Amino acid sequence: MIPILHNEMNKPGRLLEPKELLRVMDAAQVIQERQAALSEHEELDREGTIREIQIMYEELGDLVDTRVIEEALDEYLAQRYAFVPPPPGFGKGLALLYIRRGWVAKRVLLPAAGAAALVWGGLAGVGMIQQRALEADADRLRVEVAGLEATRESGLNEIEALLSSGTPPDLPPADVDAFTSGLASAERRLEEIAATLAPLADEASRDGLTRDAIDELRRRTTFVESDLGAARSEVSEAGALVERHARLLALEPEIAGLHAAVLAEAVEDLALERAATLRRSTDAQLAARDADGLEETARSYRQLQRQVGAEYEIVIVGGFWRDHTELPNVRNYYVRVQAHAPDGNRVPMVIRNEEYGITSEVTEWAERVPREVYDRVRADKQDNGIIDDDDFGFKRRGFVTAERHYEDLGQITDW
Repeated sequence: MIPILHNEMNKPGRLLEPKELLRVMDAAQVIQERQAALSEHEELDREGTIREIQIMYEELGDLVDTRVIEEALDEYLAQRYAFVPPPPGFGKGLALLYIRRGWVAKRVLLPAAGAAALVWGGLAGVGMIQQRALEADADRLRVEVAGLEATRESGLNEIEALLSSGTPPDLPPADVDAFTSGLASAERRLEEIAATLAPLADEASRDGLTRDAIDELRRRTTFVESDLGAARSEVSEAGALVERHARLLALEPEIAGLHAAVLAEAVEDLALERAATLRRSTDAQLAARDADGLEETARSYRQLQRQVGAEYEIVIVGGFWRDHTELPNVRNYYVRVQAHAPDGNRVPMVIRNEEYGITSEVTEWAERVPREVYDRVRADKQDNGIIDDDDFGFKRRGFVTAERHYEDLGQITDW
């Protein structure tokens, strides 16, 4: 059983820990040994010992004075329990290390072991992270190679689709040659890519790829990507030739119809001049096979047709003033206006903002007017809350220019 310590009041104490119990037992043994040595010293027969020493010397033929024997015995007894430090050496070091084993274990070995564990764990963790990163990079490489193969297959499918649809019968000879040669070149490139991509995919699929191997494979994929991009570009250009031809075929008759519609309604010379200018642009763009430019011309024709066929009144709906954007102490005066069709609906108008130079389509804008016009409109509204004289101008069918009752000083589209 583990003993229980009691305090001076005979109250029960706490149970000793195993380590503490061992220390108590060691201390008790040391005390017992010391007490035995003291008892031996105290029981020494001094006179008898001196007499035995004299007899020993007499048998050896030596006569030693009793006083000398007494002094030697006293010196012996005085030095009997004196501590003499051992000489330095390997044995002493081992003994000290053993004696201090608890302290060394706690203060040196455990921290050193912990540090070593941390270092080892850190190195192991770094190694594991690097290995995982390497494996992830290898997986990405395999995905990239698979993507290249998929792109190559897609390119072949596009070529097959374009060839199966055939070239339009009215496609110009130059476009026909560009179409067929471009697809043939792209097909050759894709076949060469297949021969390069097969061994690349096989090497990338292997397990245990090193960093150098991954870098080398990725370098080779870069060349494949470049060749693949060139092949896809040739396929796209061939397809663009057919698509452009289809756009030109659709836009040409549409523009012809728009031109005829404008001429049928145009009365004002300015409308006829604008139609003639657009017609010349159309001819040049068809000759150059400029589908984008022809699309822009078609938009201008549509806008001209709407302008020529529109009929509306421009009415004043309010007014305001604002400081000049550049000149100090100068005010600009504006009246807000709208274009109303005969059915009362607003007509969208393309207006250029004089402050920003930006043109936009709006259903209300502001006309800059002289101070006296602004004052008259303000007084008209203050009279009964309604602008009775709201007539700013009008536009008749067949014209592109509206007739105004006031001078054109400029417009703005936001305020």
